[in-house]
Amino acid sequence: MVAASVIRGWQFDAMRKNLKNIGYILQDTPLHDLTTYKDSGEGWTVLQVVCHLRDFEALFLHRAHLTVEQDVPALPFPNPDELAAEKAYHKQDIHAVYADWQGIRAEYIGYQEALPEAAWERLAQHPTRGQVSLQDQLIVTAWHDVNHLEQILRILHEKKA
Repeated sequence: MVAASVIRGWQFDAMRKNLKNIGYILQDTPLHDLTTYKDSGEGWTVLQVVCHLRDFEALFLHRAHLTVEQDVPALPFPNPDELAAEKAYHKQDIHAVYADWQGIRAEYIGYQEALPEAAWERLAQHPTRGQVSLQDQLIVTAWHDVNHLEQILRILHEKKA
């Protein structure tokens, strides 16, 4: 059986690579395409997805702190569409947003890599998933990247159609 610490290392590696992969897409795609074309023609643009990734990275870091520092805390879960409207995602600079996300991602991974083994079993109450461990939260964070990487690629693919 593979040790949990090894599996976490793979997840951290995947998160670093997902961040880089999205960065490559942003470098290689015209700004017009990143800010104009929407998911299924009416959803989010790539810019809005990257804003979401940045803001939820900060949320994931905050949740990790809550889970480590409190006993079974209730985890916040803002409405993504309301957050996008409130923060005017569509008006932000995509490259500045990406740079901010890089910094938050580094802080998130650095924080978690320094945690003792016992911290990974600490529990929190997620509003839709029920009780989750810190390990579960890491898995969701890595999944969240893949989910939105697929969305970004789909937006750009649909644009071509």
